[in-house]
Amino acid sequence: MKKNPDKKEFKFWIKTKKWFKKTKSKLRSFFQTLSAWCKTRYHNIIYNTQKSKWFQRGINPLIWPYIILMILLIVVSLLIILLYSFIQPTGNSLVFEFNFANFAAFFSQQAFVVSLFLSLGYALIAAIIAIIIAYPVAYVMAFCKSKLLSKNIWILVTLPIWINMLLKIIGLQTLFHMIAPGLLGTPVSIVIGMVYAFIPFVILPIYNSLDKIDHSLIEASRDLGANGFTTFWKVIFRQSIPGVIAGGTLLLVQAATSLLIVKFMGNGQISMIVEVIETYFFKGGNFGLGAAISVVLAVIVFIIIIVSNWMSKVFETKRGKRNEKLS
Repeated sequence: MKKNPDKKEFKFWIKTKKWFKKTKSKLRSFFQTLSAWCKTRYHNIIYNTQKSKWFQRGINPLIWPYIILMILLIVVSLLIILLYSFIQPTGNSLVFEFNFANFAAFFSQQAFVVSLFLSLGYALIAAIIAIIIAYPVAYVMAFCKSKLLSKNIWILVTLPIWINMLLKIIGLQTLFHMIAPGLLGTPVSIVIGMVYAFIPFVILPIYNSLDKIDHSLIEASRDLGANGFTTFWKVIFRQSIPGVIAGGTLLLVQAATSLLIVKFMGNGQISMIVEVIETYFFKGGNFGLGAAISVVLAVIVFIIIIVSNWMSKVFETKRGKRNEKLS
């Protein structure tokens, strides 16, 4: 038989239980008050944001922290690089003179221009190959009847994005050493490395465009007697062109400016523009020329992005007009 607890222990237990109940109720009321205050503040912020002049002009004040961060990390960095491109090194000092000597030195040397066009050419070839590979994968993801299969493919596509780029390229280099060591240091290995590293960024925009297609348009095309190829070419593919352009641009820009692929897959035998920039910044000590090459590359990338956005808007407008006619 167990003995009953003493009166003191019993009273202590009762007091402790009452204290926990009071504390629990106080905490509950505190968190309810805090939650109500947060909701009120949130709605006030949203209301004031929508009533602000910046919001009326199309600029949401809530994104100001992001804009400030981007200005500090990107705009300021680009301005520093632009400033360095006008530097004339004299001994141990750096003289700032507004001249185009560094740019003239870049365009006067054929090796630099060849490296630039090689980088853009390899990136363009990789973009075309990646689009050819990525489109069927995105098509299966968008039109697969099994949602489970579509989700699994999505996981397989996005998983490489979370893996460190250096690890992926070293792994691919090791695979080449085992299977085809003779391909290292050739244009083939460079292009394969570009496709391997950046193909997820091609699949996802294409999938996004395919997923937005109105299935009633496909059904209408089939009802009007169009075969599978005609439906694909005139309805599905044309509707997905903005995604194809976006994916190709993402790969083109990243591949043309990737240093790791050149380092590990080029095997020191192919000189591309990013390697030239690294040489003058960290090995040659000519910051001015390295910055000038960086500015030229940045301008070309900026032009590519502008043209890509313009083409996407043109096809989006055509798609909207076509949908209005069909409806």
